Amino acid sequence: MPLQAMCENCATATPIYRLSAVILDGRIARLCPNCVATQKARIDIPYAPRADQGTIQPSTTRETW
Repeated sequence: MPLQAMCENCATATPIYRLSAVILDGRIARLCPNCVATQKARIDIPYAPRADQGTIQPSTTRETW
């Protein structure tokens, strides 16, 4: 049986491996999948994905090792 923790938004007991750590209203909160799906306007994404995902990052090339 997995360990249960409370969702910080709806207080639903949720298995720990299902909780997501997100920035909610300016602070890091642990939310259940239902709250992550319904509270998208309150969740802040701290960075945007890179547009050039197909290229190799400079820090991972063999020349920098």
